Amino acid sequence: MVFNIMNNHLIGICAVVLYATSAGMLYRKVAANQTANDTESPRKYSFVWAIAVAAALVHALMLINSTFKSSGINLAFFNSLSVTTWFTVTITLLLNVGRPVINLGLILFPMSAITLLLSIIFTNSNTGTIEPELQWHVLISVIAYALLTIAAGQSVLVSLQDKRLHSHRPGGFLRALPPLAVMETVLFQLLVATFLTLSLALVTGIIFLDDIFAQRLVHKTVLSIGAWLILAVLLIGQLRWGWRGQKAAAMTIGAFTFLLLGYFGSKFVIELILG
Repeated sequence: MVFNIMNNHLIGICAVVLYATSAGMLYRKVAANQTANDTESPRKYSFVWAIAVAAALVHALMLINSTFKSSGINLAFFNSLSVTTWFTVTITLLLNVGRPVINLGLILFPMSAITLLLSIIFTNSNTGTIEPELQWHVLISVIAYALLTIAAGQSVLVSLQDKRLHSHRPGGFLRALPPLAVMETVLFQLLVATFLTLSLALVTGIIFLDDIFAQRLVHKTVLSIGAWLILAVLLIGQLRWGWRGQKAAAMTIGAFTFLLLGYFGSKFVIELILG
């Protein structure tokens, strides 16, 4: 048992090193002001992408050993963080095949390394047996949160890019980003995917949970619905009135904050403060 834990910790540390390496390499690319708009761009970032993929694969191996067990899924606070960051990085890497989102790794790769390291340090062996239907609800919810995390990171880049362009100072790390119109298109594609996935998460919650407004769930439900409403208003505003730029970024971060507080905020209070 102790050997298995130590072996799994070594796997996790390997993933941390790979995440840190990919983040460092990506930072060097951006710091060197290499442009993401020319024909050489895919080759410039391919090695960073490959190392990040290796990190995600090693991370997945650790999760299989520590989180997904025959007796149930270990959804303790730090394990939940680790699972969510894995989904976030994996979706980002898959999206980057067709969309220019690799620069989000500047935020996501270090975040993944930190959360993975925390899950290694604060190992929790408690598992809860979750019914198969509820496992689907949890999985869909985690994917929705991961997508919104990516959208929030994209919105930060869009906001910075918009501010710099309006102040006629488009230099610096912005040279490594695609044009603002492309960045905004990717952002709204992410928001549509998030809205649909979050809608499905809420529907499965209504179907498979006995009472989504029970005392232990009411805060999660209310905040999740709040995030869903913000996304709905933003998407309608974009379609009808062309909302974009700072307004879109602010509303995306607002929805992300609601979902963050709804899930991880409550788990933090219950498990680490009250527990």
